[in-house]
Amino acid sequence: MISLDLKTCMEEKISTESPYSIPVLDKDIKDFIKRIPKSPGVYKFLDKFYTPLYIGKAKLLNKRVASYFRKSSRSRKIEKLIEQAVFIEFVLTNTELESLLHEQFLIKELKPKFNVQFKDDKGYPWIKIETKKNFPAAKSFLGKKLENGKFFGPFPNSYAVRDALKLVQKTFKLRNCSDAYFKNRSRPCLQYEIGRCSAPCIGLISKKEYLKEVQSAELLLDGKSEDLINSFYTVMDEFSQNKDYEKAAIYRDRISALRDIQRSQSIAGFNGSRDAIYVSVKSNKVKVGVTSVNEGWVTGHKNFLQSEGFEEKNILGNFITQTYLTNKECPSFLVTNQKLENKDLLEKALSANFSRKISIITRPGKKDKGLLDACKANTEYVLRRNNLDKDIKIKFQSLKEGLKFNNDLNLIESYDISHHASKNAVAGCVVYTPKGKTPDLYRSYNISEVNWGNDIGSMTELIKRRFSEADEKKLPSLVIIDGGKTHLKQVLSTFKDHNISDINVISISKGMRRKATFDTIHLPNGESIAIDQGSTFHQFVQEIRDETHRYAITIQKKKMRKTSIKSSLDELTGIGAVRKKLLLRYFGSLEQIKRASISDLCEVSGIGKSTAKSIYKEIHTQ
Repeated sequence: MISLDLKTCMEEKISTESPYSIPVLDKDIKDFIKRIPKSPGVYKFLDKFYTPLYIGKAKLLNKRVASYFRKSSRSRKIEKLIEQAVFIEFVLTNTELESLLHEQFLIKELKPKFNVQFKDDKGYPWIKIETKKNFPAAKSFLGKKLENGKFFGPFPNSYAVRDALKLVQKTFKLRNCSDAYFKNRSRPCLQYEIGRCSAPCIGLISKKEYLKEVQSAELLLDGKSEDLINSFYTVMDEFSQNKDYEKAAIYRDRISALRDIQRSQSIAGFNGSRDAIYVSVKSNKVKVGVTSVNEGWVTGHKNFLQSEGFEEKNILGNFITQTYLTNKECPSFLVTNQKLENKDLLEKALSANFSRKISIITRPGKKDKGLLDACKANTEYVLRRNNLDKDIKIKFQSLKEGLKFNNDLNLIESYDISHHASKNAVAGCVVYTPKGKTPDLYRSYNISEVNWGNDIGSMTELIKRRFSEADEKKLPSLVIIDGGKTHLKQVLSTFKDHNISDINVISISKGMRRKATFDTIHLPNGESIAIDQGSTFHQFVQEIRDETHRYAITIQKKKMRKTSIKSSLDELTGIGAVRKKLLLRYFGSLEQIKRASISDLCEVSGIGKSTAKSIYKEIHTQ
């Protein structure tokens, strides 16, 4: 039986988000490409019936997709693809490896006509390690697999195999030459010179040591990175005990490199089926994303938009009820990082409906957190084309009317200052046009040290630098600053000193307890307006302020990352010799410790959550 509350939840309407239309005009294509994320992922070209025409993966989606629109370098196949394609769809992944796995699954399942080379399983390339040889080679393989080696894959194309082989050769220095070439060498080849081969052909490595490297490569290709790292620990300790520190350092560096790879991996390694669910609530809009995994393969991601509102605390429960209790299938695990009301009730309802145990995980482990990160990236990803905001014209008009301007608004600039403990202050400038936010025109400024911690001084410096050599044709028609009456008064005075009188300036200050509902808009005539949540004018000013705040914090964090961090762990509170050794042993290097998240630090034996938070905070505030 399903309770009345759950039935009511199921009546809510959720619609699936559609793919993006491919622009036709060159100008629109350039704007479209600029909005594509610099991220690994999968892209799908679709025809007018939303049927997949071509599916590909990329390390950087923006660069790969842009190549299809370069007319000078198009092949006949790409010409035909672009002629038939009407839509394009993107799915972001944590790593290029994950995008490769996802691409392979989609091609096998959907068999797009422009991916004809992958229709037959026999056409998929593999990596083959020739285990029957004294010094096995790692090579690309295409054809019928025989019992004369180990095979890893399949991979969707030869480029993917090449990239994987580069990783194997760089890390383990396995040869990739032919047997004839191997037997006739009298000196090392170029692969040895560039660090991708250990030169077993001339005896620079023993057979025993070489076969150890082969076993390590097999573990990595099998996805057993933790087993590999544990074996490296054993070897490193042996070399250290024998005072062979040079070789111990080699394994220390390998551990560091593998921890880096391991940190970014999240999807490979799952044995069962599960859905990761992420809820995003922004500007009163609700989007729910679901990333599905089956046997370690990413089988898809869907975004759902809420068209009729309900209470925020019930979003997740309502979505699970509506989506899974009405579906014919449900995975064994649903993963989320949010608290869920009536969790036990939902588990019982789902288990009864599908006649098997179904669990809802609200406290995800490390792998599930990685999967949720991928789900979050896909859910919150919005291809920000200029015409994406359908209400932008209404927003501009409401802003004009609310401020009682006679002239049209054609360029809005918003400024905010961000600093960390009164240090490393930066200023962010965000730009809006009648087509929406325009990231290409965003600017950032490093504030001089004399004004660190002084918001008004920092804002005055920003205004002076921004308008000291300003092009009158590009002057904004409205400037919005984050601050109160005092900030606004100082900015107006600065404009007056620079003989700039044609720019309208307003400010918005944060309200009591920093709640948006208590914000106040300040006008040049001294008038202050309390925020009305029902006003499009007021909401638009808040939206611009929030975007500016986000951008300022982003550039401030980037600056902090570039600032040199004290290199000694001895200065961290609560870190003695034992914990220092444990940290360095686990991560392999100080650089990896700096890059670790709080959850990564908690994986180290003897490091609890409170200590991990303390370490993370100190490292990132030094």
